[in-house]
Amino acid sequence: MELRPPARAIALTGFMGTGKTTVGRLLAESSGLEFVDTDELIEAETGKSIPRIFEEGGEAHFRELESDALTDALSRPNRVISTGGGMLLRRANLQALREAGPIVCLGADADAIVARTTGDDSERPLLHVKDPASRVNELLAERAGCYAQADYQMDTTGLTPAEVLDDLMTLLKRDARARWLLGAVTKVPVGIPDNEYEIVVGRGLIDDLGEIVPPQEQGVTCAVITTDRIEPLYAERVRRSLGDAGWDVRLLTVADGEGSKSLAVVGKLWESMAQAGLDRGSAVFALGGGVVGDVAGFAAATYMRGVDLFHLPTSLLAQVDSSIGGKTAIDLSAGKNLAGAFHQPSAVVTDVATLATLPEPEMRSGLGEIIKHACCFDAEMFDFMAKRHSDILRKDAAALEYLVARNCQIKARIVTEDPHEQGLRAVLNYGHTVGHALERAAPEWALRHGEVVGAGIVAESRLAAWLGLATEDTARRQERLIANYGLPTRVHGIDEGLADETLERDKKMIAGRLRIPLVTEIGSFEIVEDVDLKMVRQALHSVLR
Repeated sequence: MELRPPARAIALTGFMGTGKTTVGRLLAESSGLEFVDTDELIEAETGKSIPRIFEEGGEAHFRELESDALTDALSRPNRVISTGGGMLLRRANLQALREAGPIVCLGADADAIVARTTGDDSERPLLHVKDPASRVNELLAERAGCYAQADYQMDTTGLTPAEVLDDLMTLLKRDARARWLLGAVTKVPVGIPDNEYEIVVGRGLIDDLGEIVPPQEQGVTCAVITTDRIEPLYAERVRRSLGDAGWDVRLLTVADGEGSKSLAVVGKLWESMAQAGLDRGSAVFALGGGVVGDVAGFAAATYMRGVDLFHLPTSLLAQVDSSIGGKTAIDLSAGKNLAGAFHQPSAVVTDVATLATLPEPEMRSGLGEIIKHACCFDAEMFDFMAKRHSDILRKDAAALEYLVARNCQIKARIVTEDPHEQGLRAVLNYGHTVGHALERAAPEWALRHGEVVGAGIVAESRLAAWLGLATEDTARRQERLIANYGLPTRVHGIDEGLADETLERDKKMIAGRLRIPLVTEIGSFEIVEDVDLKMVRQALHSVLR
């Protein structure tokens, strides 16, 4: 499935009497969008009715006002715009609407149009003639080529507004850009050999969880593992949805934070799972961020040699990264993630609405991983993030739903091709070589994962330019995007000696040289096999204050 950045608007155009305003209002109301009618904007701006504007200034003057109204209508995102029947007569208007989103032209035959407009000819200045039917046919013929430039055509003859709305919703939920404005559910397949599953992305999915992942038979026991911070937010809704579908739900809670990724906590979970009666046919639901995904995933991987695992990620970082790929781990005193296992989930159900309660620092941390994917794989997503950063930071639902689904699609493809990190998956380490060194050398927990990845991208983009693999402009664009999302482009308080030592111990190191992915141009990468450690160290030091 092609996933494109969300439209700013959905435009309804077409001849008078085809239902643009009526259906547009219904579409906006049903989708939680704002409705704008360009004719109403013109009347509000001028204080005059459309017939009076035509009478006093003529059609040419009206078309100028119409173009101005369109600029106003497109000034804010998430709108349904009903345009005047002649809006597409100007190429500039057509181009502006096409860039904003899909254009749907509503049509009807001449008899239907005449019937619908009979009695309100005072509001239809173009029908102030002796024979309205002939005039309608004449105008339809004149505008046929213009209307044909719309993305979609819908004939409304003989249909009620509600019927037109149903057909329109079905059409737009299949559109690569409009679907995000309507909250369409996206299913991303992950084709791991012998373990194919889906990532389901949408809004409000927690309340539909039991329908999405029903038990194989009634009364199957499952453990919902979450943290004490997430439990009061979502646990009861998860329990209710799963319980209504026939799962026997047992809720297990761990303390929030990295400290729960320990063998002691996993041991308690194993005991609780056994006491709750979980057997080989049971399942674990991991509700929360990356810590829960790791500890619950490891418990599921090892309990009775492995039980089914379902991820319910609630942080942006977990939704686009850690819940995908089957990596689970706990920390040891010697270091992070030193004990773990690959255990692919049976499904990942990602409710983007949970991001509404995500603290801003965690939100920005997740955006660091998304930026990484955009740099390496998707120039269109990179440009979208550059243009719409204010909407994304205010958690615009359509923007976040697109970003999560598209990033799941990117990572799912990589995981499918390289499930055990033997090749292509190395590209996911972009920004991480320097980032891990910064994380290790900072005061404990002083930097979040997305923050060190952001600074790492800045450093490694400079490295690519120094090696002649990318232009300085490519490096600057990445640094600018990192800065726009409030992620650090320089860090302080780093133990430089420890950072250098961490680089030297990097697992990608071979004979003093590194194998490292670098972005050659936005949306493309190259895995460079032989990079001198001195240059990597220089890149690291370039982001230290």
